[in-house]
Amino acid sequence: MRVLVTGAAGFLGTRLTLQLLAAGQLTVGEGAPQRITELLLADRQAVTLPPHGGVPVRVVQGDLSDHVFARDLAAQGCDSIFHLAASLTFEAEQDHARAYAINVEAVRHLIEGAARPPRFVFASSIAVFGGALPDIVDDTVRAEPDTTYGTHKAVVELMLANYSRKGAADGRALRLPIVLIRRGVASPVVSDRVAAIVRESLAGNEVVCGLAPDTRIPVASVGAVARALIQLHDAPAASLPHARAMNFPALTVSVADMVDSVPTHVGAAAAGPIRYQADPALQRIVDSWPKVFISKHATSMGLSADADFDAIVRQYLADTPAAAH
Repeated sequence: MRVLVTGAAGFLGTRLTLQLLAAGQLTVGEGAPQRITELLLADRQAVTLPPHGGVPVRVVQGDLSDHVFARDLAAQGCDSIFHLAASLTFEAEQDHARAYAINVEAVRHLIEGAARPPRFVFASSIAVFGGALPDIVDDTVRAEPDTTYGTHKAVVELMLANYSRKGAADGRALRLPIVLIRRGVASPVVSDRVAAIVRESLAGNEVVCGLAPDTRIPVASVGAVARALIQLHDAPAASLPHARAMNFPALTVSVADMVDSVPTHVGAAAAGPIRYQADPALQRIVDSWPKVFISKHATSMGLSADADFDAIVRQYLADTPAAAH
């Protein structure tokens, strides 16, 4: 079987690719697992991978806002698609037309341009929720997004349900919480500003935290999310909810929990100092998110949260040994 991963150069895309290479197989339909005969990796950035063997890999570089590129990807005849590429919150607010082309139109091209109905796994987001939310958000809470990015994610969830109803695709969507801990330099993306609280302190750098210590955030490790996307792909269609979208059961932590975890892993002397300085705009965005993010559907399918925040930090340190120095 041939498998496409869009957004393959990204944080989650890289981890998902490595786990697909390690597995070497996926399940489609109700039968036995099938060997991955080719892994097609697409991104507008260069995709780099460590040495690997077994599964043939082909990299295609291009921009999904270009409908010709999206249609060319669809014409590759992939049996399964993991669609991770997206125009994120800040970018989407600045350039709605381009964000719509990437976040919504690209999905239409990937499905309608396919030679046969693909199994389509979509990385949706906690951003589909907005407004006045209950403390615990499960799959029954209505999606009422407050951002362009969240609106696009909600639109695609509905599109996938409709394509699946019509037999044009076998869609399934997983709404992701904040996925941690992204490596690299700090960026203005809200999720990275959350990640930087831990990442920069682990590296011995001073951190200015714009969130109050008691702010609660639903989070997940990149490894747990990548595993869950593969599990969701392999699940029988009969096990999916009617809407074909579900939350990823997340671990809820406070900012204080995150701060307190750093000395545990690198020692108090090596940890970079963390200074609290209120950022009302950032606080307002994070306060609008669900605090507890659960899903009976996902849990019944074996998709699970990380055991604790220390497990997320240990995974990051194992992936990035230099972060401990």
